[in-house]
Amino acid sequence: MPLGRTMAEAQFWIGVHGVIAEGGRILVLRRAPRLVYRPGRWDLPGGHLSLGETIEQCLHREVAEETGLTVGIDRLVGLNQAIDGPYVQVIYACKPLGERRTVQLCAGEHDEARWIEPDALARIGELIPYLAALLRRGMIHSAVT
Repeated sequence: MPLGRTMAEAQFWIGVHGVIAEGGRILVLRRAPRLVYRPGRWDLPGGHLSLGETIEQCLHREVAEETGLTVGIDRLVGLNQAIDGPYVQVIYACKPLGERRTVQLCAGEHDEARWIEPDALARIGELIPYLAALLRRGMIHSAVT
């Protein structure tokens, strides 16, 4: 570790996620049972930022990998700092592009996809912690409007 850095600064993860909205509904994905972190929880499409890519490139790549969809980015909704680890999520409001709306899940990552109204999100089942935080803070609703 370089001189002057603390252990808390040694590693930090950035996640980039999209609130993909259409017709007042958003796309959520249920994490596959084989996943180590929070299997069976509902999540937004997205993932970790890789070295050498922009935040927007990461979002486009992750959404395409996880859903097969192409999205347009409308705006930055906000940031969420995880309370259970060195992790920050960057959240964008998005819309699907093109004619295709059928989701093709990436085998092993997610086992179900649903288009759901934001008000029903709290009743769908267990949410991944950052998504529950976004819902509590009103960020999901603001991304849809």
